[in-house]
Amino acid sequence: MDLTQANVREQFRNHPVFTELHRGVNFGFMAKRGYYSKAEVLDQPRLMAAAGINFSTLNANICQETYFSRRVFLDFVFSSGEVELTEMVKAFHDHGIHPVLKPCLTPLDGAWMGSVAMPSTSQIAGVSHNYTGEWFSSYTDAICFYAEFAEKNNIAAMMVGAENYGVEQWDDEWLRLIDKVRDIYSGPLTYEFTPSSHNQRELKWVGSLDFLSYSYYPPARKLPEGMLFRDAPALSVEEMTAFLAPNRERIRSIVEHFGNLPIAFTEIGVRSAHGCTARPYDYLTETDYDGEEQANYMEAVFQTFSDIPQWLGLYWWKWDETQNRPHYHTDPRGDKGFTIQGKLAEEVLRRWFKK
Repeated sequence: MDLTQANVREQFRNHPVFTELHRGVNFGFMAKRGYYSKAEVLDQPRLMAAAGINFSTLNANICQETYFSRRVFLDFVFSSGEVELTEMVKAFHDHGIHPVLKPCLTPLDGAWMGSVAMPSTSQIAGVSHNYTGEWFSSYTDAICFYAEFAEKNNIAAMMVGAENYGVEQWDDEWLRLIDKVRDIYSGPLTYEFTPSSHNQRELKWVGSLDFLSYSYYPPARKLPEGMLFRDAPALSVEEMTAFLAPNRERIRSIVEHFGNLPIAFTEIGVRSAHGCTARPYDYLTETDYDGEEQANYMEAVFQTFSDIPQWLGLYWWKWDETQNRPHYHTDPRGDKGFTIQGKLAEEVLRRWFKK
């Protein structure tokens, strides 16, 4: 990143978040309680470091019963314990990896975190709830709990939320939350927004953060209508790079919109599955294994975005898989998920991250 073209707060100009390229991965998404205490999980930072990784998200689930509930809480099944999170942070530090704490809102009815939304009014006369206020009060308590953890455990940076699309429009509530977190945690703050967020909302409050986190899965091809993923033609790195090229200006415009704050792609990736570069975020479609397509997409992403002056780097989605996805294992040639260990994309990652 070019510090002369990026807006970085004075107190953070020598902070690793802004002086090191983020060679990152996502880790622990949807990890249940006890996951971070497993020996094989605690060994992952060693393997990450060998691949040149220097940043990793650390997922911590905070829950609510349904997408419209007003109370956020720690759950004894889906929320990691404080002791195991501390052990995991130590493992990252021991191998020179900067953890970025990512509290992840998890509705227990199975809804996407972005579905969380509150009605603005009550219909029945005499019955009234401040739905938004109650939810934000509870959510703020949860984020402040993790802010205390982040300060105590030397966390490199912290997200105050991720993909909370349904409640992003409440500027004043988010600004109050950020002020409270800054009273507790002294490191850089960020929030992970999506293309839908930026396309449909101004998100004024995001400009009060220290850097931008973008959940970004840009397509590298367009398939003819009705074509199945498995029938898609193979694409070269050059073809993918050419398709991705217009997205450079999109990223520049986002950075400019938020006052030249630095930007990290805190989620970007694609499955090792044929045709998925048409919808890199797709995790459901049945198709054939294709490690080469995943590797080519990663190469094209690096070639397209790595020289944007305000670009901090990326966090590949993802390093580990904690969920049971049977359709990822229907092809004997390989696992069709987003992970890269043992696949062609791992070598691409290793080569770029070790430059």
